[in-house]
Amino acid sequence: MFQVNNNGIRCKFANIEDFDEIQKLYWNLIEQSKDEPSFPGWKKGVHPSPDMLMESIKQKQMYILKANEVIKACAICNHLSNEEYANVSWRIKDTGQNVCIIHALAVGYDYRGQGLGKILVNHIISDAKESGSEAIHLDVIDNNVAAEAFYKGLGFQYISTENIFYEVVGHRNFKMYEYILRE
Repeated sequence: MFQVNNNGIRCKFANIEDFDEIQKLYWNLIEQSKDEPSFPGWKKGVHPSPDMLMESIKQKQMYILKANEVIKACAICNHLSNEEYANVSWRIKDTGQNVCIIHALAVGYDYRGQGLGKILVNHIISDAKESGSEAIHLDVIDNNVAAEAFYKGLGFQYISTENIFYEVVGHRNFKMYEYILRE
């Protein structure tokens, strides 16, 4: 889907040509925010990996937000979840295609605090509704209070805290959030 708001901000799926700019956004964000208390533990070249980014672009799962022809935010949204998601007491159970999962939401370091993440996630929510999805699920690493506040402010509901293994951070506690699209 494609959306333009009054400020010339465009939300759309990324193209192969966007790869270098997307990777640069992530790497710059990692480098500049790695010492912040809410840093999620991402590592350049590991998470999100170049392969993960390229595959999400090819599968039309990488959303980007552009303003003034610069990618300022991005996120992956698909139906792939960590195996531990099956143990969570979600209000809407994932049956394979009825739930979208948001991964690796990033707003460029120099663009934080401008509401761009909110615009991007609202666009993802709109697309998920249009596609017939029933809910959106995601996890937030336990130290990322900024992301928790962000998602709660958008209407995501805290479900539980789970110990999940991700290669980039090992076993850690993650807070599970859900946004119901259809009651």
